Amino acid sequence: MKRFGLVRAVTAAAVALAAVTASTASIAGPLYASYDNFNYSGTVTRYASLADAQNGVNALSSTSIATANNGPRSTLPNARDGQIYVASGATGYDPTNLAYMSTAWYFTTTPASGNGWGNPNNTNNGFIQYYDDTANPVVDGGWSNGYTRFTVNISGGDGDSGNFARLWPAPNPGGPAGDSGGVFRSFDMTLTADFAVAASLNGVTGWYETNAMPFAALGSATGIFENQSTTDTSLNGFYTFDLSFAPGSWADANGAVWVAGQDNFGPGAFFAAPEAAAVPEPAGLALVGLGLAALAATRRRKSA
Repeated sequence: MKRFGLVRAVTAAAVALAAVTASTASIAGPLYASYDNFNYSGTVTRYASLADAQNGVNALSSTSIATANNGPRSTLPNARDGQIYVASGATGYDPTNLAYMSTAWYFTTTPASGNGWGNPNNTNNGFIQYYDDTANPVVDGGWSNGYTRFTVNISGGDGDSGNFARLWPAPNPGGPAGDSGGVFRSFDMTLTADFAVAASLNGVTGWYETNAMPFAALGSATGIFENQSTTDTSLNGFYTFDLSFAPGSWADANGAVWVAGQDNFGPGAFFAAPEAAAVPEPAGLALVGLGLAALAATRRRKSA
């Protein structure tokens, strides 16, 4: 199946954000997180009505995310590679308000064949795409004290101006893209990432930033998707999903990359949020965040 992606590249060196100070030691946004080296697994349950889905009664079917194949390649057992990209109130990052979770479909072990070629995650069954680009997506989180733990939470529903919402199975694992267009009636996601080394203060942005891979990344995503098929109305209905996150991905395990121009990029991570309180900047502090986001912030979106 052929789909098209849109590259969004942002360079942190071009970002000039004022340092954010607060009287408390905790942060509740703004934040910017970009990560595509985790996997998700879980179940999708189908209901005839929104009320049934909300109450968890009269289920029509329940499907677990199973191992998917693309030629000789297979996903991680009963799991899919995932990605998140959040930039809520992060002036200068592109876009400034976005809540995004999706299957990481764009990696390939054969770059000359194009992004997503041969990727077993680039299949319908188990694919998810939540895209909220409203003016004020509900996002919070940031660094804990010590800047070694980053938490991001997304909560919302249909804020998708481009009709990019997708969820498979619906329940047809092999149908065309039109079988699984619709809207998220609710969506809740949380991810906690732990790092071996504390994030560093970027003197240009005034934010604590890291592009290190977390050694632990756990979370979940739940919600209700209303399928509004344009090609097979028998698939329409309300689908609850209950997904759990774990670190690691097929892309990382197989050395897969995605291609942007002349460059190839493997799975990346970039976590950034303002400092909790005013921190004096030592003389000669290196601007550690410069040039990171060309790798960390570029993401793909399935539009068909």
